[in-house]
Amino acid sequence: MMQTQKPIQRHQHLFDDAGRQDFENLLHAIETIAALLPDKVALIDQGTSYTYRMLNEQANQLAYYLRGIGVSQKSSVAVCLRQSAQRVIAFLAVMKTGAPYLPIDGQFPESRIKLMVEDAGVDLMLTEKHYWYKVDGFARVSLAVDGLPVDIELTKLPTANQKENVSANACAYIIYTSGSSGRPKGVMISHAALWHFVSRQADVLGISTSSRTLQFASPSFDAAVIDMWVPLSRGATVLLYPDNKIVGAPLLDFIVMNEVDILPLLPPAVLASLPSDRPVGRLRTIAIGGEAATENTIRNWYKRVRLINSYGPTEATVAVSNYTFMEEPNPRIIGTVLPGNVLRVVDGAGRELAADEVGELLVSGPQLALGYINRPQEMAASFIRIPGKNGEAGEELFYRTGDRAKRRQDGLLEYAGREDEQVKIRGYRIELGEIEHGMAQLPQVAKVAVKVHKPEKGLSRLVAFVQPVTGEGIASFSDIRAKLQQLMPSYMLPDKIVTVENLPLNHAGKVDKEQLLLPELEDSGKRTAIQKTANLTEQVQLIWRDLLGLEDVPLHADFFDLGGHSLLLAQLHMQLPEMVQARIALPELYTFTTIQSFVEEVERRLGEVEISQKVRALQVEQELLNDSELPFDFTVTELPDAALLASPKRIFLTGVTGFVGSHLLDELLRNHPQAKIHCLVRAVDLPAAWGRIKETFQKYNLAWQEGDLERVVPHVGDLARAGLGLAKDEYEGLLDCIDVIYHSGSSVSYVQPYQLIKKPNIDGLHHMLHLAVTRRVKHLVLLSSMGVFSWGRPFTGKTWMYEDDPIEQNLPAVCRDLGYIKSKWVMESIAEKARRKGLPIINFRLGFAVCHGTSGATVKNQWWGALMRSCAELKSFPLVMGLKDELTTVDYMCKAIVHIGRKPEAVGQNFHLSPLPENDVSLTDFCAKMNEYFNLGLTGMEYHQWLKQWRHQAELPIYPLLSLFTEDVHEGKCLVEAYENTYYYDRSNTRRMLADIQLEPPVFNKEVMHPYLKFLGIV
Repeated sequence: MMQTQKPIQRHQHLFDDAGRQDFENLLHAIETIAALLPDKVALIDQGTSYTYRMLNEQANQLAYYLRGIGVSQKSSVAVCLRQSAQRVIAFLAVMKTGAPYLPIDGQFPESRIKLMVEDAGVDLMLTEKHYWYKVDGFARVSLAVDGLPVDIELTKLPTANQKENVSANACAYIIYTSGSSGRPKGVMISHAALWHFVSRQADVLGISTSSRTLQFASPSFDAAVIDMWVPLSRGATVLLYPDNKIVGAPLLDFIVMNEVDILPLLPPAVLASLPSDRPVGRLRTIAIGGEAATENTIRNWYKRVRLINSYGPTEATVAVSNYTFMEEPNPRIIGTVLPGNVLRVVDGAGRELAADEVGELLVSGPQLALGYINRPQEMAASFIRIPGKNGEAGEELFYRTGDRAKRRQDGLLEYAGREDEQVKIRGYRIELGEIEHGMAQLPQVAKVAVKVHKPEKGLSRLVAFVQPVTGEGIASFSDIRAKLQQLMPSYMLPDKIVTVENLPLNHAGKVDKEQLLLPELEDSGKRTAIQKTANLTEQVQLIWRDLLGLEDVPLHADFFDLGGHSLLLAQLHMQLPEMVQARIALPELYTFTTIQSFVEEVERRLGEVEISQKVRALQVEQELLNDSELPFDFTVTELPDAALLASPKRIFLTGVTGFVGSHLLDELLRNHPQAKIHCLVRAVDLPAAWGRIKETFQKYNLAWQEGDLERVVPHVGDLARAGLGLAKDEYEGLLDCIDVIYHSGSSVSYVQPYQLIKKPNIDGLHHMLHLAVTRRVKHLVLLSSMGVFSWGRPFTGKTWMYEDDPIEQNLPAVCRDLGYIKSKWVMESIAEKARRKGLPIINFRLGFAVCHGTSGATVKNQWWGALMRSCAELKSFPLVMGLKDELTTVDYMCKAIVHIGRKPEAVGQNFHLSPLPENDVSLTDFCAKMNEYFNLGLTGMEYHQWLKQWRHQAELPIYPLLSLFTEDVHEGKCLVEAYENTYYYDRSNTRRMLADIQLEPPVFNKEVMHPYLKFLGIV
């Protein structure tokens, strides 16, 4: 349930500069939001919504339980849960007890989890059954939230906020970072530092109660502080991404589908994995951080969204500066400091440097960490006191970031590299020394050096250069990785291991990493080879070699054992052939992790016979034939007076609020001045029905004449319901008084399946037939469609379709066509059976009503209008041969219907309201005329190239009809392609009946097209 805008706006002052001062900490902010906006959605976890009231009360209940078992400010609690709302609730509950939470990523190896838990002196491990086997026994006490004692029911515990305030200087959470000594360091962040950061960073990101943000980061990565606590501190809605190993297109799909508008923090490598040519939905702001982005990534995104570069070390609470990319896509600019913090560039003696001089970057201010756990020496080396600026008295505490930077002339800070061997890979802070320390423990390794390889294109890679122990053969790469996986997280594992006889040394006797060069693969012609080989195994091998940087890739080797990770997996999926991408989703690549298993699965799917198009078409054919039967008791007892066609007293009209139906009403009013016209309208009541009719006339520039409104009689009902949804007396009155029925009403949808559209269309016709034969028989004027012939030419082999030709011959094509076309075929089949039983029917097959011939009025979002608007926007159109849609105008067809509908001799006949064959304009012809008459500069393109131009542009008018251009309906062709070179249509009956008024189909010349394109806003 969404909170209404009014109360949200009423409390918005709480989040401005003044109101923010009233909050003591993050807990107080969330508790206040829960009190003022209790029903505002806080979290969405795989479709399940949690309001701020639920979030706060469930956290209070868990906190109450934790305090009851002894958790206090003196405790520390590790939380190891999978991505879920329960994990957020657990973090919040722990903070409410006064204890800090230590987030544990359950994917970490046991040895690293054990090291962190023991180093932090964790009192309680809060976990779940899923991870119990992995973490039990590391802390003093372990507790599974989904396995509490049977006598404990959290939902019955108190939901009120605790009365005791948490100290500002108390530790809120502990985050472990990589350490150069080979052991990770625990960084302690206070409530004061956390609140100072989240409240200021929310301002930078522009987060408010109306925002929908993404929680993507691993809990053990301090980016989770940004994408979890920053939006929750402002009353935003946070979408929990189910699996942050799945990146690339599926991640963007999740963002768009869930209407996410802000990404509080995303590693640049993950941003680079998102397709930059697809629509982004409501997404308007992205912050990146954790490592330097490539300039190419910045260029792809900074003009599409507001792109922010956030910089900061864990020891200063995540981020201390931000830069919004505007004109300069320089990824090394880290911008300006968050209010209250201080950034200083100094030399080796701690003296501040002038502009453009490179030195070490120091941080000071309220966001500094409380320090490291059990690391007094590293604490003393990293947190230093230096004299005040410009000789001011006293000293300030600064954290040495180890980053080199300079302050530019414009005042912005620019990153210039590292002082030490700390690096950032895929957003994670890594000490190369910690990896070297871990690898050196392997018995076959004498010496090891790790460095970062940065190719011109693609992702940075960790490369380990190994000198084996003399006489020992180096283990295989996968063996080493398997052993290292027991010691360190996957993001710290080397992507490639290179064996060397001796590591090169410099003059000081230390390893000279500058001389360690990665052997480059021979990749001349590699891309061409991938594209040319038809062998799927060879294609996949070449892609793996390219991504993993390996010369040899065994068919049974595991992608992840060879150095693969989630970002490379996203690249792998994007490089697969389209036919393979369509049959195996990115997440499934985690299941088929060897080339052998992957290729076998793909070939199984390609060769699998699900239901062939032919078999499926036969099933649909039988369904349509079954649906086209008349009720067994359908009888016509008498024939009505034929004179009533020319001079009816009461006409019943359906579809009056549609494009054709409204123009038909106008034409009936002009040509039957003596008749009352009863109109079936779906509405809540009679005034609303009148409102719909009048709005439709206004929309299409139709004018009421004197006396019209007295002759129109609306009936509030529904075609799909028995008795037309009318009261019994009202319906029985119509049974007795109606002379002629004009049935124009149909649900027109190019995307709805037959099963949905047949109720209003087919059931609606049955209800019209009931009206036509009950009490007294009425003439039925039926508006059908030229679509009943579908694209049947490949099946019939005919060039012409005549008005009296049976439509059954085109059923094989109809079975593969739109649900709407299927329904029109069934409707006409039913009507034909009713005609044979004696019902006086006049059947009109309508061409496509493009517009009104003089006013240009049209339905802007219908098929042809959406297509023309899209072509104009794209400045291109597809070159599809002979794609004709029987284009005509609505005024021509309505004049023809009413004129022919007056004639008794028309009863029992079919009439084609299609253009003259010589004037039947194709899509190519129409676009060429647009260029000729109005100089629009449209370019004709090969069909698939044209489709590629827009298939990911969701904002384009034609996008909702994308399936017409992509789904295979017959022999590899989509529906649009199937309609190439369709029939010519005979109109002998129509020509004969209109000869007395010399009414001819319109020609789409400049005079007709100008008002139409003007109405669409194209000219």
